[in-house]
Amino acid sequence: MSKFVVVKGAQSDTALTTKVTSGSPYQLDPAQVERAAKGLLGHMKKHAILKAESADKKNLLAADDGDSEEDDAPIYLTLSTKTHVKDENRLKPNKIPLFHSIQPKNVRICLIVREPQREFKDLIADSSFPENVSAKICRVIDVNKLRTKYKSFEQKRQLLVEYDVFLADDRIITTLPKVLGKVFYSSKGKRPMPVTVTRQKKGTKTRVTATPQEVAQDIETTLISTLVNLSSSANTTVKIGTLSMTPQQVSQNVGAVVSHLTTRLIPKGWRNVRALHIKGGSTMALPVWLADELWLDERQVLDQPWTPPIRDGAPRINEKKRKFEEWENELIDEEELAERRSRSKKSDKMKAINVTPKEKASISKERKKKIKNEAMKSVQAPLIAS
Repeated sequence: MSKFVVVKGAQSDTALTTKVTSGSPYQLDPAQVERAAKGLLGHMKKHAILKAESADKKNLLAADDGDSEEDDAPIYLTLSTKTHVKDENRLKPNKIPLFHSIQPKNVRICLIVREPQREFKDLIADSSFPENVSAKICRVIDVNKLRTKYKSFEQKRQLLVEYDVFLADDRIITTLPKVLGKVFYSSKGKRPMPVTVTRQKKGTKTRVTATPQEVAQDIETTLISTLVNLSSSANTTVKIGTLSMTPQQVSQNVGAVVSHLTTRLIPKGWRNVRALHIKGGSTMALPVWLADELWLDERQVLDQPWTPPIRDGAPRINEKKRKFEEWENELIDEEELAERRSRSKKSDKMKAINVTPKEKASISKERKKKIKNEAMKSVQAPLIAS
């Protein structure tokens, strides 16, 4: 059974689950992703135009070449799984290469390395290091100087807005959350991306500084990648594009991310995927893929309705109910209390009597009323003659 979603204004129903006969049982439909991306981009651009027209003052900080903040509005892919995904190496983010980079054109890079920083400054200044990559690296700083120079909240915020991308040595990437704090890690916008600046020496297990060509190649690969932080939950959000992209570019990036997630990061692959959506920063999510079934294993499906397990022993009585029964037993006399206890012992015989719940409730109310009247009579004070 396939799942269909009726889109208002569409000529026919669109299937959001595609199965194939060979290879993986599921696959992503590029046409469906492109249709969703086209509708999302059109809505976001229309909203940006209306927002600009309704603004009282012109944004003087906007760039003249059209590369403004509205054009760089992020587009996300949301992944919902059938079971919770637990990443054992969650402190080190995963990089997924994209077909089209989501970074700005004239990007400013801050490279965070392990001390001493002079070694990596000389490596970038080497003549064999590609100029198109070295021109983007505006600063190289080691983690110790980063810890001493940027202590306060304001200093960290100033560092955050000064550069577009932060790259970090993969050997120290797990220590940076404690050094940079929530200024960098409260959102996923500018979290440091890991790069490899060392290589294993031939014939040994020791690692040495990589060559300028190797470091430059890894930096270029990182700049066209997106980060994925898998938390212990059933939902994951990945940045896959910007508003300045075309629907075809967004569709290609979605395909690259989904392929990497289902083959390397998500246990059970496509079988564990429940839904895929794309959305903007403040828009509704548009579905691009929905699973037929909501279970991962066929043994999880019951042939009959679920029934609560039967526990051995007497049922547990609520604490409030127990206190009320104790208070009620104190008000009644000993004969009626003995009669009630004898009736509770013969509860199996009472079940054979056809008494409706309404009749039981009426009997209980009459009995409580009788007890209340008798109690009030017992405490009534005689009238004092004037």
